[in-house]
Amino acid sequence: MMSKISDNPVYDISLAYQKTAAMKAAIKLDIFTVIGNQCLSVEQISNSTGASSRGVLILCNYLCVIGLLEKNQNLYNLSIEAKRFLDRTSPHCLADIIDFYAAPEVVSLIMNDPAFYVVEGGASGLTNVSPENPVWVKFAKAMVPFASVTAKRTAAYIVRKGMKPRNVLDVAAGHGLFGIEVAKIVIDALITAIDWPNVLEVASNNARVAVIEERYKTISGNAFEMDWGGKYDLILMANILHHFDQEGCVQMLSKAKESLSVSGSVFVIDIMPNPDRVSPPEQAAFAFLMLATTPRGDAYVCEEYEAMAKEAGLAIVESRRLPPTPQTLMEFKGVKA
Repeated sequence: MMSKISDNPVYDISLAYQKTAAMKAAIKLDIFTVIGNQCLSVEQISNSTGASSRGVLILCNYLCVIGLLEKNQNLYNLSIEAKRFLDRTSPHCLADIIDFYAAPEVVSLIMNDPAFYVVEGGASGLTNVSPENPVWVKFAKAMVPFASVTAKRTAAYIVRKGMKPRNVLDVAAGHGLFGIEVAKIVIDALITAIDWPNVLEVASNNARVAVIEERYKTISGNAFEMDWGGKYDLILMANILHHFDQEGCVQMLSKAKESLSVSGSVFVIDIMPNPDRVSPPEQAAFAFLMLATTPRGDAYVCEEYEAMAKEAGLAIVESRRLPPTPQTLMEFKGVKA
């Protein structure tokens, strides 16, 4: 668990950006992987990374202060959390997500004028960035460690329910992992992914790596404006609806309803806090990120998703948390007229 620098929350929060900077530096230098299961000296870390001894000494001491390293005499080893989430040999490594969450484009949006988006109730944010902007590719690649576990939990849900969707649509597919995991468990499933052209290159490459590229096709464009085509047995809407206001969510869910096969399902997979909106902490905090980076996005609670889906002609089948991730899966089906 990352440590506080001070018991004074004002001081600690004011300097929180330094923790991000230190972790980002250590990830870039691959310090957590270099140390791994060993106990290393400053000189050994410096030799392995090519960084100055002075810089490594000060950085590693600071990483000890914030709980990512431990120091014994003059040797450094990883904390439990760093071993699990920052050593690249760990199957649970999340190091790459910093490439998006701490990207200059995102940091500047949040830090430049925070009062502005509070006063306005939102910000133009990343929605003003052109579809061809590299930030979307950066997002697709950086979110793979975060999304991988959720995508596998989603596939496990499909197995548990005995579902065999053959025609699957992945809306705003990004890295493509959700559709890819479905293709792995349903061997005759055909996956269609919608996103911007440069992002779909990331998804297509991941499909090749997963050896399902022959069953993976892409459609590039704006999901609001384009024809989704076909009748789908499963429509995946993972981490997309939180970018929009409730009217936009209903519009997107209505498109999903019209694109479903007779017995098809819509999966909404997202970060959903409790109705009090202050718990659990990780899910509740997500609303502030949406305030800072979208015009009207939010961290919607399950009851809001259910109400929006109902307005779009969809009925709730099941709502299920996907531990150990902070995400929830909600399954909907079309209401018969």
